Amino acid sequence: MSALWLALHFPLLALEAEHGPRPEPRVLVRANRVLLANPAARAAGVEAGLRLGTARALCETLEVHEARADQQHQALLREARQLLALTPQVCPAPPATVLLEVGGCLKLFGGFKPLLARVDRYRLHCPLTSRLGIGPTPLAAWHLTDPPPLDAPPEAARFQAWLADLPLAELDLDERLRRRLQAPGFRTLGELFPLPRAALGKRFGVDFLDWLQRLLGEQADPRKPISPPRPFRERLDFDDPLDDLDRLSGPMGTLLAKLEDTLNRHQESLVTLRWHLYLNNGHRDTLIVRRARQGHDAATWLDLSQRRLSHHELSAPLLGLGLDGGRPRPRNPGLAELFPDPGARPPLAGLLEKLAGEPALGVYRPDRGDGHLPEETERGRAPLASAPKPTADDGRDQDRPLWLLDPPRPLTLRDRVPHWRGRPLTLFPQEERFSQPWHDLAARRYRVAHHPDGLCCWVFEDDQARWWLQGFF
Repeated sequence: MSALWLALHFPLLALEAEHGPRPEPRVLVRANRVLLANPAARAAGVEAGLRLGTARALCETLEVHEARADQQHQALLREARQLLALTPQVCPAPPATVLLEVGGCLKLFGGFKPLLARVDRYRLHCPLTSRLGIGPTPLAAWHLTDPPPLDAPPEAARFQAWLADLPLAELDLDERLRRRLQAPGFRTLGELFPLPRAALGKRFGVDFLDWLQRLLGEQADPRKPISPPRPFRERLDFDDPLDDLDRLSGPMGTLLAKLEDTLNRHQESLVTLRWHLYLNNGHRDTLIVRRARQGHDAATWLDLSQRRLSHHELSAPLLGLGLDGGRPRPRNPGLAELFPDPGARPPLAGLLEKLAGEPALGVYRPDRGDGHLPEETERGRAPLASAPKPTADDGRDQDRPLWLLDPPRPLTLRDRVPHWRGRPLTLFPQEERFSQPWHDLAARRYRVAHHPDGLCCWVFEDDQARWWLQGFF
């Protein structure tokens, strides 16, 4: 697998970073001089280097914008993150270029031509003017812009020929160095190729020799790719305050669609997300939505979020809505069923998620407590909370009932036989004793009993020969 790099240049990035391409004449200025002009301004005779007064005299309808390096950097970083959908090797090359290593992604997209089609679609919808470059190294891709139509990756000899035809005056080098290179009569980069590398380094400097070797692939040119933002955070602000939560379905769906797109791009899922409701009194309400198992689909997240939102009351009108995706988890496609049974019941996780979203139900998962009495050993934890780590003695009470009553219910006695709901219980012979002198309580003698209705009960007899129902198996 050979390396193949693409370069996306945004020549008008500094001018289009805020509002994108515009048909009106526009220029970017600094210190009262034109730094950059769009095609409409250049058609009117405005060029880089002109004083602002001269530019205004040439074009009366000229729009003037001050250069902002921070805005340009943020726009470049935003486009670089969008390109992570094509390859994880996305390397910004300031001030206005993004480099992508795509040699390892050709199989993923079905070959070179489908990959270029994806790049063309991105450029079509990109809000910035762009130019495409291609090459076997990052510097080669930076210089070899606007290639002819290609059906397959060019061979190394073809790249070499393209590089050889590059005029020295157009190389991305310091102006003084370009003049020194042209002083002996050299006009194209290919005229330097036959010269000994040591002689080139001695005459034009070590930095130029290092640049040339990285351009031709004779020396490594490591680039640091960007990382996707972690975690996902987005916010929508409303022009007018909202006091009706039913109107949040649309904004929620918009944010969740962005979240799903990001998760699909990186093959990740979430278990928990947080909605932030920004109120006009300066406060913020946070709603936590959980799932029984990690997921990424926006439809399910929207359904669970609306259920959670239906139980919330606003204390003030709403000015904004924020979504915090929390820490994503990598997906494991190996666990997915390739051919699910069409007649299989849907997983219970979806039902549990919906029940947990109804606070009025008080749903909980039974868990072990620290008490000594049976009714004290069971405590409830959140239904979608992660299970605690198992301890060494977790298996000692596997024969205890799952449903424990607190407090135990008294049973009626008839002919010394305990009755539940008017019907006798059949006691099994095995007995278990609880002796608790430090509790100042008498011992309990536990038995397993069978009810005529089919219930399997756990009962005990106290020191006064009274019978109690502790729980059900």
